[in-house]
Amino acid sequence: MENLVLELNHIEKSFMSKNVLTIDCLKVYENEKIGIIGGNGEGKSTLLNLIAGKLFPDSGKIHRTIDFEYYEQIKENIRPDYMKIDPEYLSRLDVPDHKVAHLSGGEQTRLRLAEYFSTYQFGLLMDEPTTHLDTEGIQFLVDQLKYYYGTLMVVSHDRYFLDEVVDTIWEVKEGKVTVYPGNYSSYQQQKEQELVEQQNAYEKFTKEKYRLEKAAKEKQKHAEKLTNISKKQKSRSVKPDRLSSSKQKDTVQKAAHKSAKALQKRAEQLKTVEKVENNRSIQFPEPENLQMHNDFPIIGQKVTIQKGEKCLFNEANFQFPLEKRIGIVGPNGSGKSTLLEHIITDGEGITLSNKIVFSVYKQMAYQLAEDKTILEFLKQDTHMKESIIRSILNNLGFSQTEIVKKLITNLSGGEATRLVIAKLFTIPSNILILDEPTNFIDVQTIEALEVLVKSYKGTVLFTSHDKYFVENVAEQIWRIEDQQLKLIEY
Repeated sequence: MENLVLELNHIEKSFMSKNVLTIDCLKVYENEKIGIIGGNGEGKSTLLNLIAGKLFPDSGKIHRTIDFEYYEQIKENIRPDYMKIDPEYLSRLDVPDHKVAHLSGGEQTRLRLAEYFSTYQFGLLMDEPTTHLDTEGIQFLVDQLKYYYGTLMVVSHDRYFLDEVVDTIWEVKEGKVTVYPGNYSSYQQQKEQELVEQQNAYEKFTKEKYRLEKAAKEKQKHAEKLTNISKKQKSRSVKPDRLSSSKQKDTVQKAAHKSAKALQKRAEQLKTVEKVENNRSIQFPEPENLQMHNDFPIIGQKVTIQKGEKCLFNEANFQFPLEKRIGIVGPNGSGKSTLLEHIITDGEGITLSNKIVFSVYKQMAYQLAEDKTILEFLKQDTHMKESIIRSILNNLGFSQTEIVKKLITNLSGGEATRLVIAKLFTIPSNILILDEPTNFIDVQTIEALEVLVKSYKGTVLFTSHDKYFVENVAEQIWRIEDQQLKLIEY
């Protein structure tokens, strides 16, 4: 057996009187590669900070036998020590020779990774390392960690990355950590099996509860019948020999009441099993008066886009077909977001159908200040049926109680992002634009978004560096290459 390098025992951690983590016992062994997943705000980063020693538990002990190098998700005022950075990493990660302040988010991430990997550590902690990385950057990270000899613990929402790198999944949910052996795909299979078992248990629970409650009603009905007979007999003058028979009936009647109560109590004491709620395809209605008949509602002819001194597109030509899901891919800085903005604003060289109505998603910190519930907020700009709105919110992880009671001013950052995603699908539109929608959202929300995008009646145009999202959603993939947009076969 490998050596134990980390042990967490009886850990409790709270913030503002809210319990964030409760851990009985977790052990990590030498050379394990652990992927940590869970919803936004569930405590993943808190767990890493406890392991790194940046936070301390309210109770319990953390025992480490090795030091962990910590790659934090957000780091401001980056000041790299170029003397310690291996030039080979700067070259492999294609880090420009600019001042840090002039680097893009993706380039800063690459620079941080170059510094991170320039010194060898026996333990690595990483919080969302694929954020801002393009496909090539993610592949570098996968290759680097795949053959890393040491202990790795990484928070990530990138399923391809988790499949390629980790051998154990820790799921953080409602303050608890559940351990699943294998990579993310293995975790999914185990979760699906859990859902099958839960559904079987739910059906068994409902069947047994129905049986007990039915038997209790029948016993109660029988007892009441005996009671009525007894009352009638007592109201008459009865002979001594019949009095004895009446007393026997009273005893039977009491026993029937007792039996009915016992059956009802057994029904109430059954351990409740929740029904399985699955994310299913939603039948969106056809948008009224938004039907388009152009085979290609978006056409680009000799599109040239210059950004500063850099030419992103040079007389690029493309046609995006009606009601297809179209993914646009390419390295950081190649012009994906710029192209989407050029299309939305009907830039030079773009021809749009005159019936186009856009619904646009851009990743940002959303501030929702209206004093409305989640349901009220979504209903105000749509004619969509409430049942469909509720289905969208349910797919995105909102409970039915939250939908009608929670005010949007009280939403967390992750909840606000999910609500903005829901809004995309409730306002009338026939072209959906998604610019890097998988950045900063958890795995569950990404998978729910896939369901919604596939159900959307209209044309979808999106950019993403998430390999699995692109493969699961796109019907066409266009790649930015040599200042052109090229349709690739896959």
